[in-house]
Amino acid sequence: MKMRRILILSLLTCFSLSLSLQVAGQGDCESLVWFDEFDTDGAPNTAKWGYDTGGGGWGNNELQTYTNTRTNSWVDNGKLFIKAVKTNNSWSSARLITKDKGDWLYGRIEVKAKLPSGRGTWPAIWMLPTDWAYGGWPASGEIDIMEHVGYDPGVVHGTVHTQAFNHSIGTQVGKSIQVPDAMSSFHVYAIEWTPESIKWYLDGELYFTFNNQNKTSAEWPFDKRFHLLLNIAIGGDWGGAKGIDPNLTEAVMEVDYVRVYNNKLPKPVIQGSNLKTLDDEVTYAVNDVAGAQYTWTLPDGVSILSGEGTSSITVRWNDAPGDIHVEVSTACDAVVSNVFHVDYLIQPGSDRWDVFPANEAQQLLWQANAGTGNSLNLSEENDALTVDFDITDPGRNPNLYYNFDGLIDLTAINELALELKVDPDNPPSNLRFDLVDVNGNVELVNLFQMNSFDTDESFHFHYHHFASKSDGSFLLNKIAQIRVYVNFGIFGKAGSGRFVIQNMRFQEATSTSVHSLARPSSVSVYPNPARDFVTIVSDEMIQDVQLFSLQGSLIFSKSAIRNQEYQLKFGDMQPGIYLIKVNHSQSELISIR
Repeated sequence: MKMRRILILSLLTCFSLSLSLQVAGQGDCESLVWFDEFDTDGAPNTAKWGYDTGGGGWGNNELQTYTNTRTNSWVDNGKLFIKAVKTNNSWSSARLITKDKGDWLYGRIEVKAKLPSGRGTWPAIWMLPTDWAYGGWPASGEIDIMEHVGYDPGVVHGTVHTQAFNHSIGTQVGKSIQVPDAMSSFHVYAIEWTPESIKWYLDGELYFTFNNQNKTSAEWPFDKRFHLLLNIAIGGDWGGAKGIDPNLTEAVMEVDYVRVYNNKLPKPVIQGSNLKTLDDEVTYAVNDVAGAQYTWTLPDGVSILSGEGTSSITVRWNDAPGDIHVEVSTACDAVVSNVFHVDYLIQPGSDRWDVFPANEAQQLLWQANAGTGNSLNLSEENDALTVDFDITDPGRNPNLYYNFDGLIDLTAINELALELKVDPDNPPSNLRFDLVDVNGNVELVNLFQMNSFDTDESFHFHYHHFASKSDGSFLLNKIAQIRVYVNFGIFGKAGSGRFVIQNMRFQEATSTSVHSLARPSSVSVYPNPARDFVTIVSDEMIQDVQLFSLQGSLIFSKSAIRNQEYQLKFGDMQPGIYLIKVNHSQSELISIR
């Protein structure tokens, strides 16, 4: 499509006639690896086609603006229609591409099409490199399967463009063929592309061969992936070389089918959702290859509901993340897809989610990332995490981290709470607690950071409210990890010591009003008024006790009590009225004197 003039170099062509549709060297192993029969009316299939859109001349001084609307491209009655339309002296058209949806290295590419007519039209069926491995145009190559300019009706051109062979230096290579009824009848335009050559066919008749000279990429850049393009341009350096018919208001190219054959199967690319919850039903699919068998590998507990052995399966998801892959096989080839990872979204069903340091098998769930020269030793005892640190280089940002088994939605329980005790003689210089979302992002403005510590050898309560960013830069509904930095950054100090974390959990925000809390009969607190302590007795098991000021601020919290009686000591608290909350719901006002 880039060419301006046709220059035929007969020394570089090889002519022969053949009615065979068989790809050279592929024999009986040729498989249909990609196709579109346009059998669903409406917009083109988005799993197979994308669009190039916009104007600006497209490097050829073309007049049209490409759109992705149904005005310029649609499927109807088994055919794809691409339509260039003139409106208020401006042209719009469509340029469909298979990039990242159909990319091939070698094979037979064939398109059955009927071309538009009219001076100034420039339809094309062509290919461009997907990865541009050798640089920009023309270094990475271009293959024009079919081009036609409206001022020269019934003449179809097949061409290649490379660094060594292109119109800008007068060396372009190609051949033309007469197709008198190209604008009124369908014809099959095809190439057969192998490591040795590219051959052009019209209705099965070979009319041009471009051979690999086995020199450099300047002559043969055609050892990399290419994708297909279908479009109608209006005007331009070549299409408009003899002007545009002033009475021309529209031009239509019809495509009956596109088929791609190869003896090597392309690597399948799995399409489908990568984030699921328990019992979700979801479809995963790859491109359909005629006659192929499909063997899907799924995580334990994920069951196939329909489509087993085919290119598209519907499954019911389990309660964990996992990996999917599929093997596609024919009599001649087999290929396995890349792993497709599916995250599991945990949606807590209560107002609290505990973060235990170890699992039921006493395997530690936290890991250390100390950095060169630093040491972080982690251990667990009685549901508490002990961290022994020896930091010589704070600039390495030493940290420990906890990976959730999937992603967790913390929108409703966005408060991270914990109890912390430090070595009174060797506390950390600073700590920071981050939540890391699915994209690896953290909340950078409102930090959960500690730069000073109580050194009385007691546990002290800390909590922090996290929130999503409105611009999507931090997703609280898709959290993957908790990360704790120790003696880190430019304010971190070298040193060694120990700290212990217990009762870490996510919970609803603790700030609440006193009048919204009711006292159930199952809880009693005495003495009241009190001076040094109170005893809390409940008919039910006590799991959690919290102490609030009358303003709703959380002063103290204790979790995992697992007893029907608990003694709450006040220490040096100021006299006043406070509220005790048991198991996050049962409450009692007390007076401290």
